[in-house]
Amino acid sequence: MPVAPHEFPERLGRYRLVRAISKGGMARVYEARRESLAGVAPKVAIKVILPEHEGDALFQQLFVNEARIGSQLQHQNLVQIQDFDREGSCFYLVMEYVEGVTLRRAITLCRRHGIQIPLAVVAEVGRQVCEGLHYAHTACSDDGQPLHLVHRDIKPSNLILNPQGVVKVLDFGISKALIAAEKQGTVKGTWGYMSPEQAAGVEVHHPADQYGVASVLYEMAALASLFPEKDSRELRQLMNNDEGARRANRLAGPLGPLVPVLLRALQRDPAARFAGTMAMAQSLGRLVPDPVRAREQLLHFQQTVTQLEAGQSVPQGPRSHSTMSVAASQGTRPPTSHPSQGLPVGVGSAQHPYQVPIGAPAPAPPARRSAWTLGALFMAGLCLLALTFAGFALLKDQLTRPTSSTVVAAVEEPRSAPVRDLAPALAELEATDDARLEVEPMPEPVVEPVVVQPDPPPVKTPKITPQVTKTAAPVAEVAPVQAEPAAPSTATTRKSASGMGLLTVSSLPQSKVIVDGQFIRKTPLFEYELPAGAHTVRLETDDGQYTRFRVDVAAGQTVRRIWHFEQGTWVEN
Repeated sequence: MPVAPHEFPERLGRYRLVRAISKGGMARVYEARRESLAGVAPKVAIKVILPEHEGDALFQQLFVNEARIGSQLQHQNLVQIQDFDREGSCFYLVMEYVEGVTLRRAITLCRRHGIQIPLAVVAEVGRQVCEGLHYAHTACSDDGQPLHLVHRDIKPSNLILNPQGVVKVLDFGISKALIAAEKQGTVKGTWGYMSPEQAAGVEVHHPADQYGVASVLYEMAALASLFPEKDSRELRQLMNNDEGARRANRLAGPLGPLVPVLLRALQRDPAARFAGTMAMAQSLGRLVPDPVRAREQLLHFQQTVTQLEAGQSVPQGPRSHSTMSVAASQGTRPPTSHPSQGLPVGVGSAQHPYQVPIGAPAPAPPARRSAWTLGALFMAGLCLLALTFAGFALLKDQLTRPTSSTVVAAVEEPRSAPVRDLAPALAELEATDDARLEVEPMPEPVVEPVVVQPDPPPVKTPKITPQVTKTAAPVAEVAPVQAEPAAPSTATTRKSASGMGLLTVSSLPQSKVIVDGQFIRKTPLFEYELPAGAHTVRLETDDGQYTRFRVDVAAGQTVRRIWHFEQGTWVEN
């Protein structure tokens, strides 16, 4: 918004103001020069509170909040904060000066001239924004404490594209962090881009920014707002009915592959969105098979918008897909080539308000990559099978060699007795978890299984006291043989323990297993013993993806869960 020169001071500290760039409801931004020695005057951007709000304590707090948070963030996709000072009653924030055009202006110009934004440009913009937000979400303070930062105001006017093809995220003024406490129930953000949990005034976390990014990407694709409605009560109702996901599902034509990503990020339930902003960035990156060409297309798009801004004519490319916009306004869906997957199971249903999306949230990788992955898994399985057979063969060879006097003394058979058949004992070893642990070669033969297992032939064996548990095996198990019952395995004993249950958890890819706030181990976690009742489980990958769920463990029962991070779904056991 142009501002008359006499409306702003000529200097603020050592900064000389050149021109006004823009004006918002809270502050005004100027282009300025930081005057240094030998005539060095680098260009900067200075943000000041409007004179009518200089005495407002809330506006001042938001301004200080933006300065404190921004000064701790250093990332190529975030605008850098360079200085913060005060001149009289005027606070001012010195930022990196970014040459370029905001996405708000770019979308307006493309809509006015009927230019469709290519899929690669939309995906590359979203990928860069998600990478910058992931850095902010995982940022820590100077003393190493996580900031738990959430931007909460992702919209086209807060995203700027520079001539080098880099997208910058602006304005952390209303962002949420540990250093910026606020009253519960406060609604902050921009209607039409905020998440449903923001609109409800509840606690927000990182997934709220995914909703904002998806709203911006939809607007770039459709050249129309996801929620053009203005009434806040109407907008809340639309979001509660998953109208955002429904409208995104109507995208068609060249931008149809974007639909699965938007559906995942626009879920009403934050837990049903991507496990992290980096996971969303990876899904968007799969829509751009060649990152070099994507950067070239982004640069070409920036140049085109700059020419349109300057009033220059540009060659007409593909016209905007008006049929899609008309269909969206009429509430109908045009024919599409992609499957209609990703909507919640009970979309708009009061009985099942929050559901994990159906099907894959992102497009499948190329077939050649999938074939290579399957081939590698097949070869790994063959190698594992060969090692297993080799281990069992070595174990059998060691057990059949009569070199251990311990075995002879324990069995106490007469010298004239026939050689014992160890095949049944080996079969029992293969059936238990404890035996599987003894597959690897050892310096001395493992003799415990031979001592405690009864012989199938009707040969009397000395009475052996079970060492694992005092609970005797059922009579039916020893009726055919007149010998002492075998000691139950450790796994059987744990399952039958009063008031205890077992938990088996795995994931794709491997992740850390945290049960009730305590790290146990990395997946797979096999038959972990827990008290009967409800427990909270969190799975967290090394790249920051996570999911959290509750399990109800019953006494004497085993609960099994397998989570697929990429698809965001449970894998059938």
